[in-house]
Amino acid sequence: MRRIAIRGLEDCPYLDKMDGGERKRQSGPVTIGAETDRIYLDSTADCLIDDPGRRRRIRIRKRGSRSTVVWNPWIEKSARMGDFGEDGYLNMVCVESTNAADDVVTIAPGAEHHLWVRYEIEALI
Repeated sequence: MRRIAIRGLEDCPYLDKMDGGERKRQSGPVTIGAETDRIYLDSTADCLIDDPGRRRRIRIRKRGSRSTVVWNPWIEKSARMGDFGEDGYLNMVCVESTNAADDVVTIAPGAEHHLWVRYEIEALI
């Protein structure tokens, strides 16, 4: 977990739920070193999770979404959750394509909204 880097959110504004919803701006790739709960706004690029430990990159492509949640419960919260195991938080990160915060979609009766996501695994050389 400490070695992954999430690319594609550089320079995006985000709401930091760990800091009372404070609006901030991402500088460089996202790395995880503590409890993280953020809503990235204006995020339309592919997200790339570089995982050098497993020599892979996970590519997340999306349409119908302009927001992305990045979440990891870290030590204390994962211990309370019960299904993570002792070090489970070190083996996961949530990168979720959403319609959240400034990107909420209201769907009128009979209308539709499509949010499409595709996950691809690539070799990390």
